[in-house]
Amino acid sequence: MLSLPSGLRVAVLTVSMAVSSIAHSSELPATGRKIVIEKTGERYEWTLVQAPLPTIADDQVLVRVHAISLNRGELSRLERQNFAEAAKTPVSDAAGEVVAVGRAVKDVRKGERVTSTYFRNWIDGPYREAYLDAVYGWSIEGVAAEYVALDARAVVPIAKDFSYEEASTLPTAALTAWNGVLGRVNTQKGDVVLVQGTGGVSTFALQFAVAAGARTIVTSSSDEKLAHAYKLGAREGINYRKEPDWSKAVLRVTDGRGADLVIDVVGKSTLGQSVDSLADEGTLAIIGGITGYDGSLSAWGLLKKSATAKGIFVGSRADYLRMNEFIARHHLRPLIDRVYPIEQYKEALQAMAAGNFMGKIVLTF
Repeated sequence: MLSLPSGLRVAVLTVSMAVSSIAHSSELPATGRKIVIEKTGERYEWTLVQAPLPTIADDQVLVRVHAISLNRGELSRLERQNFAEAAKTPVSDAAGEVVAVGRAVKDVRKGERVTSTYFRNWIDGPYREAYLDAVYGWSIEGVAAEYVALDARAVVPIAKDFSYEEASTLPTAALTAWNGVLGRVNTQKGDVVLVQGTGGVSTFALQFAVAAGARTIVTSSSDEKLAHAYKLGAREGINYRKEPDWSKAVLRVTDGRGADLVIDVVGKSTLGQSVDSLADEGTLAIIGGITGYDGSLSAWGLLKKSATAKGIFVGSRADYLRMNEFIARHHLRPLIDRVYPIEQYKEALQAMAAGNFMGKIVLTF
C-alpha cells in the first residue's frame, strides 16, 4: 500500500588514538547490527550479523543509523557480483544521528542528524571517473549497519521537518533525479519532460519537473501507478504494455513536438525509443541500466534533431545541498512505498525485485 510517512574509508587506529578521538564512549554499545554480503553456493546473499562498532579517524564521524533506503544497485550487485570484495556491507544511502566525532572535525556536531553521500570524495566541481573508487556499498564499505564511520566532509544535514526514513531516500535516487532534471540539465518552465517508470529516481524526477513548471509525461506498465503519477502532477501517462511503441504516443500527445528531456532509467531496451521521443535540440538523460548498459544509440536519430545524450551519475555533495534548497523551497516530500524493520531485509529485497511499488523502499534499525 502506498504511503507518505511523516516524518569508509574505515581507518584502523591504535588503542590510544581510538581513545583520544572518542571513537567509543561509555554511552555506546560494543557491537551493533549490520548487513554483510556472503557467498552461499553460487549465489551472493545478505546476512544480518552482530559486529563491533567501527573506530573513527580524526576526520570522521560515527553515525547511529536509523534508516537506509534501497536502490536497484543492491540487486545488480548480487546478481552480477558487481561489487568490490572489500565492500562486504552493501547500500549507499543512510540517515542517522552523529554519536561521536573525530578530534579534527569542526563542521559536524554530536547529535546532528545527517545522511551519507553516494560518492565519498566528490565534494564539488565536475565529475571524475576516479570518484568511482570510493562509492559506499560498491567500491568501499556500505552503510547498511547500525553504526557507520563516515568522512565528516561527506555527510549532509537533514532538514528539520524530514524523518530519518524520508532523508534516507535522498543521497542516490533524489540526487540522480535532481541532476537529470535541473542540476546538470537546464529544464525550463513549459518544457516537455518524459519520465520512464515510477520507481525511486523516476518519482523524484517527476516531482522536480513538475515543481520546475514542466509538462511531464510518465510511462508505466500499470494504470494504477499512472493514476498515482497524475496525483503527483503528471500531465499525461502512457501504459507501455498497451502501447509498446510508446515513442509514437509521446509524439501524439505533444502534437509531434516530442520531449525536450527524456529521463531514461531502463537502458539497453529503451534507448531507441527514447531517442525517437526527443524534440528538436532535446536532451536524453541516461540514468540507469535496468535492462543493461550495453545498448546502442542511433547517431542519425540524435543528429537529425541536433539532440544531446548525457550520462547522469548521481552528483556531488554541493549538488546535494542545492537540491535540498530546492526541495525545501517547493515543499516536496519523498514518496515511500514500504518501510521494513532491518530483520525483514529479505522481504524488502523481494519487493524491490518484484517491482510492484512506487517511489522508495526503506529499512529501519
